[in-house]
Amino acid sequence: MVCSTCGTRNPAGMRFCGMCGSRLERQLTARERRRVSVVFVDLANFSTLTHGLDPEELRDLADEVLTMVAGIIEEYDGHVDAFRGDGLIALFGAPHAHPDDAHRAVLAAASGLEAIRAIGRSRGIKLEGRAGVNTGVVIAGSVGSGRARSYTVMGSAVNLAARLEEAATPGEVWVGSDTFETTRTRLAFEQTGPLELPGFPAVRHAHRLVSTIQPRASDPYGALRFVGRSDELAALEQVYRETVDARAARELWLVGEAGRGKTRLLNEFLLSLDGAARTLWIEAHPTEEFTWRSLEAQLFGTPEDADEGCRQQYALAAVQRFLPDEPRWQQAILGSLDLVRTKPWTRLDRRSIDRTNVAWRDLLAAMTRPGSGSEALVVAVDNEPRDEALLEFLVLLGKAPAPILLLRTTRWDNLPEHARSLTLGPLDHEESLELLNELASPEMRTASDALVRQVGGVPAYVLELGRALSMTQSGSFSGSLASLLQSRLDMVDPQARLLLAHAALTGEATWQGLLHELASGDEERLVRMLVDEDLLVPLASSRLPDDVEYRFQSELLRQAVLRTIPFSDRPLLHLRIGTWLEEHAPLGFSELIAEHFERGGSPDAAYAHYLAAASLAATQGEGQHADDLYERLLGLDLGADQLAEGGLAYAQTALARGDRERAEAALELARGWIEQSSEAQKGDLRRIEAQLRTDAEAQA
Repeated sequence: MVCSTCGTRNPAGMRFCGMCGSRLERQLTARERRRVSVVFVDLANFSTLTHGLDPEELRDLADEVLTMVAGIIEEYDGHVDAFRGDGLIALFGAPHAHPDDAHRAVLAAASGLEAIRAIGRSRGIKLEGRAGVNTGVVIAGSVGSGRARSYTVMGSAVNLAARLEEAATPGEVWVGSDTFETTRTRLAFEQTGPLELPGFPAVRHAHRLVSTIQPRASDPYGALRFVGRSDELAALEQVYRETVDARAARELWLVGEAGRGKTRLLNEFLLSLDGAARTLWIEAHPTEEFTWRSLEAQLFGTPEDADEGCRQQYALAAVQRFLPDEPRWQQAILGSLDLVRTKPWTRLDRRSIDRTNVAWRDLLAAMTRPGSGSEALVVAVDNEPRDEALLEFLVLLGKAPAPILLLRTTRWDNLPEHARSLTLGPLDHEESLELLNELASPEMRTASDALVRQVGGVPAYVLELGRALSMTQSGSFSGSLASLLQSRLDMVDPQARLLLAHAALTGEATWQGLLHELASGDEERLVRMLVDEDLLVPLASSRLPDDVEYRFQSELLRQAVLRTIPFSDRPLLHLRIGTWLEEHAPLGFSELIAEHFERGGSPDAAYAHYLAAASLAATQGEGQHADDLYERLLGLDLGADQLAEGGLAYAQTALARGDRERAEAALELARGWIEQSSEAQKGDLRRIEAQLRTDAEAQA
């Protein structure tokens, strides 16, 4: 390791610079180990299909495809990592995780291929894509330097996803074994034929997606009882009453990260109105253009399988009822549904605002007039729309002089100025347990209390935990639970999460002073945050004088945090932890200190502490434990002098408790090392060996 103070290169395992004495510290990376699902999507046979196209046409087609597929990835809350030619690489689980990332990845890949086919149909060509999805552990973080740094992931899981995409049949999604095991209960697959994937000789087959089983917009937990959110429901009821009493439009934003239950809360509130208000649901898809057809059945009661003539009858009856004196508005509405041919607006009729939007706004306002059968209209807008026409319509609706309540959901808090909002926080512990017990298998409920604390009260995470506890396949259980805990950790401030990961290396417990040593700054705030998040629990008493001891909320959580630390960062962290404990902990911590120095690559420092720990164990009558510690000591990468000393100490301890057989075995080991030791030490070591052999014979 190179000393940052004087620039001297020091041997591995050195804790202090041999030239200037400064403590050797290597800058830890900002990378972390994460379990992710990687998606590769590419156009199949693109060069052949587009042969003869003008370069600009080719560019426009590729741009349309990539824009559409990238939008679908974002719709499923994935991260587009890179574009490559006529395809892209996407990540689910980095930089932010969800408990069902593998499921999202497969659905996004399937939706992306369908979008590619749709683009081909619109252009009169047969356009197909292919996709590969693989789940596994990667190193995630920024690579490059200066302005060229960018976030990405690296690992064999990424390479296998690429190989699966290359091998996939056009129009199909192929997945790796971990993705299959994690999603097999929710999606339908069939095994592919024998495969030979470059670089992956052990992978003999994959699985191709056959069916997504559930429609994309369905809620697999919709039938479960609604739990909690009484305060939020009361707030929605209040703003609804204000809207009705004022007979003027109101807008309220529901703010919360993915999984907080915004959509389920809206559904529950709309059901609670029990027919008093007319309700309208607008589901905005970032990649799809808004059409008025999506409102037709909700507003006019048009049967789902109605032909054009039937649709026209239902729509005409509605607009004539609510807008009897507005023939042009009637024509505009029917025209927007492609039910009548409309004339273009004349120059005098044109305005800066789309007249069709105004016509629909007036129709919805008319549906709330006295005698209409509804005291108000509640419009729920799920997701954040990007379509300009829909955005303009929502602005008009929010200013209507009618009792219209506009409820909009968003994941972010960058709301319009003066916007009224309701933020969805996590469920409390009892509510989380209540929700979990709606889904978890009865035999697993004994584990519920400990596990539910780890998911932070996010409804989607609680439900995913229940699903994981209900599964019998061990692979699916471990994969789902790992993703779930990673999702929980992503809710924590990145600096606090990093400190928690470093503390996880210490063991089941850690100390405030050590946390301050490991923190990169603002340590008091970070420690307080970890306690407030119920990740670290302060204990009533501490094994270190004048210091606060903490334990992890559960060993399951500690192991999940531990998995995020890159292996290359661990030796330095072990050395820092061992050095701090060496300075602050009593003799009883010798074994723990030795373990940290050993894992940190400093066997010399570990030797002395293993020796002290073994001696202490022997003094306390723990003979087997003392033997184990000596065995670990003699397995260190040390010089012959130290190993000979350790072997002799082992023999002496065994003799002290009357174990002559073990003592003689230790003396034989010591003799071999004595012969290899330095001339300066050899004489003293031989004298000690001879004395111990005499003692052993006396015992016989």
